[in-house]
Amino acid sequence: MRIAIVEDDKKDMEQLVDVIKAYAAGHEISLELDTFASGEDFLRAFAPQKYKLIFFDNYIGSGLGIDLARKARELDNDVEFVFVSMSMEFALSGYEVRALHYLIKPATFGEIEKIFERLWRNTSKPQESMVEVVCDYHPVLIPASSIRYVEVVGKACIIHAAEDIKTYMRLGSLMELLPKNDFIRPHRSFAVALDCIQSMNRNEFLLKDGERVPIGQSYHNECKRAYIEYRAHSKR
Repeated sequence: MRIAIVEDDKKDMEQLVDVIKAYAAGHEISLELDTFASGEDFLRAFAPQKYKLIFFDNYIGSGLGIDLARKARELDNDVEFVFVSMSMEFALSGYEVRALHYLIKPATFGEIEKIFERLWRNTSKPQESMVEVVCDYHPVLIPASSIRYVEVVGKACIIHAAEDIKTYMRLGSLMELLPKNDFIRPHRSFAVALDCIQSMNRNEFLLKDGERVPIGQSYHNECKRAYIEYRAHSKR
């Protein structure tokens, strides 16, 4: 797989390269990485079908990464884009060119893992993800797509799906079984499926079925980031 990184800050470039290489090594992925410190160098090297994935810094010299992405998208409809920035300020504009992800600096292994999981999902046949929990001493398989939200009640977790299922698994352990890109934890006692959210305010999510899920104060910024990203991505 061939990947390009367009970044004019040497330190940020090296850090991103290191994290991508670490992920590739851990998953036995063969990578070719091309790095560019200017938009001009990138455009001279770019060709249709040359890259699977391109990382653009939001600001490249005096130009913008989104402008480079638009030019690349005119020539290649399949390549995936990731925009890299210090903030979410221009997050929605990136999705005008069907961005795969919006990455906040510094890049972490977990974020790179999410990017590649999304990349694989976009390029492979989707399969139903199943979650196995123990209910009344028996294993139960639940389609992840049927889960709207999970709440902690006493020492148990109630999984709200096609029917409510009670399990004594810890919420943290249950989160590890759920698809990482599809669920978020907005409160120490709740997890929610992003696809089931109708709207968000500072204190809660309103779900499409009318249910409300609270957002803890310390979780708000991450919830906002994940919700904006998911909504923009789902419109691709």
